[in-house]
Amino acid sequence: MFKMSDAVDLHVHTSFSDGLLTPAKTVELAESLLLAAVAITDHDTVEGIEGALQAAAKLSVEVVPGVELSTEYDNREVHILGYYIDHTHPGLSVLLEKLRRSRHGRAQKIVDKLRHLGLVVDYQEVMRLAGEAAPGRAHIARALVNNGHVESVRDAFEQLIGYRRPAYVERLKLSPGDAISAIRAAGGVAVWAHPGLTGKDSLLERFLPWGLKGLEVYHPDHSCLQSARYRKMAHRINLCITGGSDFHGSDASRARGLGSCGVTVKELLELKKLEGAK
Repeated sequence: MFKMSDAVDLHVHTSFSDGLLTPAKTVELAESLLLAAVAITDHDTVEGIEGALQAAAKLSVEVVPGVELSTEYDNREVHILGYYIDHTHPGLSVLLEKLRRSRHGRAQKIVDKLRHLGLVVDYQEVMRLAGEAAPGRAHIARALVNNGHVESVRDAFEQLIGYRRPAYVERLKLSPGDAISAIRAAGGVAVWAHPGLTGKDSLLERFLPWGLKGLEVYHPDHSCLQSARYRKMAHRINLCITGGSDFHGSDASRARGLGSCGVTVKELLELKKLEGAK
């Protein structure tokens, strides 16, 4: 175990995607927990980074500008994390705006499917729950809970809006290669997020030629054996090692405390060495 003053959480979501806390509140919480650094890695958006950086300017915790891009490959969902990105990069901005528009359209289609199933959810309620973020399945799940259609967010995904469930709607299909290219163009370091959830380690060999530079070794959904395996893989092919709690706030269905999983300043410095490297 590492001392909390040496702790780094490189997988954190805010209210600008499906997290519950604002970027400023997230950074303040990290400071109170004596974390050395946190990476703001909202889903398909960088809108929360500026607020996090402003909050961190008055504190001792470092904020790593990041993003988590949702992609698909070989009929599997693959998430690619980007670290130390230039969040104002024009090319990245164009891609994220395309994804934002797609999320709005997808959310409306899911609500329509639910209505056809006899489960009425007001799209305006979904928008209200999304707040600053583009609407997503997490917000629809909360609306389903609020309206008494399911007991929990987990139930909403498992019964209705998860992959291959009755109200599921496919997302815009961004490839891992395109995601990695966008991150690299913005000066960032591309990392495969929670590879254990993808369930096909052999994909790593396909991602490496595109410029993947790291593996998220430590994640709440990885077993100790998985983390050990990914750490060994990363060392074998000289990839950066990252980790994080996948923090979303205090939602009981995603009870992953900030700083409860991650790496140390040593791994952060190794990651930072690759900043801007293409």
